[in-house]
Amino acid sequence: MRELYVTGRMHNRVRMITASYLTKHLLTDWRVGLAWFEHCLADWDAASNAMNWQWVAGCGPDASPYFRIFNPETQAEKFDGKHQYQDHWMRPDAPGAQEFGAAIPRSWDLDLTKRAMPRISLAEGRARALTAYEEVKS
Repeated sequence: MRELYVTGRMHNRVRMITASYLTKHLLTDWRVGLAWFEHCLADWDAASNAMNWQWVAGCGPDASPYFRIFNPETQAEKFDGKHQYQDHWMRPDAPGAQEFGAAIPRSWDLDLTKRAMPRISLAEGRARALTAYEEVKS
């Protein structure tokens, strides 16, 4: 989120992980992410953004909604094994950290001196998403 908010960009892999975490682990309507990315992205495209959010959320025109749950930890190991991306954007002295800190609403109550801890465990989030999809099917 720091990269997105400071630069107006976000790597596509991280966009997908973010969308998956928000829609699957936190069970948030995909349109919340759509609106936030519309607000922040410099390369925002209405159709592309909407289709990407729907694809990850599993409500798009494809047939594989429920099992597309990205695990941020395994994605990080696979695509950022040396932690270059994470270290660049997530450490307290990361580029733009001060600008991000000054720009975010105070009501968010973020402590930028620490790495954010997940609000829900990855296993619990995945289980909740799968349960929610089963409930919709039945």
